[in-house]
Amino acid sequence: MSQLLAYLAAQARSQPGSTLRFVAGELWRRGRARMHPKLDDGLAVIGSKEFQASASLFVPPAALDLSRISGAAWIEDTIARAERISHGEFEIFGQWVALGSQPDWHRDWNSGYCWPLEHAGGLRVLDAPPGSDVKRPWELTRFHHGLTLTAAAAFTRDPRFTQCFASLVQHWIAWNPWPRGIHWAMPMEAAIRAINWIQAAAIAAASDQLDGSFSRELSRSLFLHGRHLWAFREWNPVARANHYLACVVGLIWLGALFESTPEGRQWLEFGRVELLREMTSQTGSDGVVREGSSGYHAFVTELFLSAALVLVRRAARAQGQISATNGNLAAAIGRATSPAFAATLPRMFEFLSALCAGRQDENGTPIWGDTDDGRVLPFGGAAIPPVRVLAAVGNTIAGRPQTSGSAPLDAETFWRFGPAPDSTAPHACAPGHRSQAFDDSGFYFFSSPRVRGSIRCGPLGVGGWANHAHNDQLSFEFSLDGSSVIVDPGLPCYSEDPAVRNLFRSTRYHNTIEVGGAEQSRFWPALLFRIVDDTRSRTHLWRADSSDAVFDGSHSGYSRLPGCSDVGRELRLMQDDTLAVRDVVDLAEATPTAWYFHLAPGIVPEIMHSEATAPPAPGIKAHSRWRLGPVLLSVWTAFAPRELESHCADGWVSPRFGRKLPAQILEFRSRRAGRLVVHFIFTPANPPGRAEAPMAKHP
Repeated sequence: MSQLLAYLAAQARSQPGSTLRFVAGELWRRGRARMHPKLDDGLAVIGSKEFQASASLFVPPAALDLSRISGAAWIEDTIARAERISHGEFEIFGQWVALGSQPDWHRDWNSGYCWPLEHAGGLRVLDAPPGSDVKRPWELTRFHHGLTLTAAAAFTRDPRFTQCFASLVQHWIAWNPWPRGIHWAMPMEAAIRAINWIQAAAIAAASDQLDGSFSRELSRSLFLHGRHLWAFREWNPVARANHYLACVVGLIWLGALFESTPEGRQWLEFGRVELLREMTSQTGSDGVVREGSSGYHAFVTELFLSAALVLVRRAARAQGQISATNGNLAAAIGRATSPAFAATLPRMFEFLSALCAGRQDENGTPIWGDTDDGRVLPFGGAAIPPVRVLAAVGNTIAGRPQTSGSAPLDAETFWRFGPAPDSTAPHACAPGHRSQAFDDSGFYFFSSPRVRGSIRCGPLGVGGWANHAHNDQLSFEFSLDGSSVIVDPGLPCYSEDPAVRNLFRSTRYHNTIEVGGAEQSRFWPALLFRIVDDTRSRTHLWRADSSDAVFDGSHSGYSRLPGCSDVGRELRLMQDDTLAVRDVVDLAEATPTAWYFHLAPGIVPEIMHSEATAPPAPGIKAHSRWRLGPVLLSVWTAFAPRELESHCADGWVSPRFGRKLPAQILEFRSRRAGRLVVHFIFTPANPPGRAEAPMAKHP
């Protein structure tokens, strides 16, 4: 409680009115969660015929004619995954876990801990023994596996797969009585589960494989899910984010399914209005989600898209059209939503493409903020990270549908838009050598013929209320020839190990500057999803042209320390692939200062004793030279080189949620007063066309 009060006091100093509204909103929301309204009486029921009639709202019309894709390579992948699921294996965060045909829905299989079947409003889902993470059972009960099962049933006409889906749903309903247990404790999870149930049932109904008695049992639970979301949607007057948006999108899906009922129409209309409002609230003018996380940007983008497609198909059906897009998906989205919504959605996909551009390794996209790997409708499974998947989906919306040759990506586009036109062109997320600025959110991407990278300098969270942002101001990352060199370590867990979560979101676990051993923005160890934006970062210059890309920014995170002014970083990428970084820190007294560089797994820093090149500026002294895999690093100081110590440390990188790979950290440390100016010059070790020998692949 004391840490929570300290956090609220820190927020109140900069925004007292918003803090009062935030607290009032949280008290109202948590109070409602403890209520015991009677929601499970008089539940609406629909049969298989009604599901079949509504299938066109959730399955693209072109996908209903499966004869058009007979023999597609990705179908075999879907069937193979369905076979594994039918034998009790489930794909969770890209890894297969054997849980049996009747899983223990409340158990974290990694630790063995079981959450109690108590009233959801009183459960503290994060209070579990060390090593336990509620995200694991939550991910299982999002029921993504239902999509694979009913898709395989549609392709093979094998009733085993639909029966397996029905059996799992019925078992879940029996073992999760409303309103008890962790699966009713978080409304967002109920929303995503409902969306996946509807989508899977629609695929089964479209292929005439939905049993009548099961459809009635399923619809009763879905209607209860709708009432639950309506009663407990995660609204706050100042800090709404992906949780509330998921509730809104869930209400749109459930409202569309139950539009023949008064409650369904209420859910649908409310969801449509709130969807448009949240697009403005949760994204900046550049189309980037305000949460400061690339993973959550992908998740929120998929939420907005999944709702928009339902509204598009509903509008098409109301007008008696067979095609939901009438040849132009972007225009159809604009007609079904609003011009502002339709203008922002492509910008959201553009940011995803910027993250993917110039990266050859599918796990090598930069990670900013919390890694989540959460999905709404993963039609292609979880083998490929969400950022990659959604960037490919964005190509289709932009009118660039291509056959990618990747089974997961082809499945994703087919079940959203139908068969893609025949194409032999390889899939590409975006042009690989284009510098781009997303100014409102503070993400800047720099490119040269061989180098692609990004730097962070922007606000944390929605209106200063950050849940999933990290202490990554002025941190940067880059790749050479498509392979990562300097990386953001990501995030391997949420509540499983609070110390690990706090380490991975700390200043020292980003490629930036730490002063006085303090965090650039304060967070409290017990508050795993709260951080105060002390940095108030500013971009002074961004320029990108045919000769170079230049960034100049600063933040005030350490101005709260005695005698410390702003921290500044200039970055310049030349077209000869040289990346020059200049850091400036002014200190009134001798203060410990550290610079961190997190290296991609497999890169071991080696100090070099060859002569240094010409200094980058007058009065600058050579400090050291390093080989970082395919890159050479020269370090220069404006003070005596002996006053800057260097050493290597063991660290970790998390390319996907739930995974940690050992990696090296190159650190530089000083303890002096005055103006600290340090230059870091990165250059390719080999000329173009002479690539390094490939490093060993990590699982």
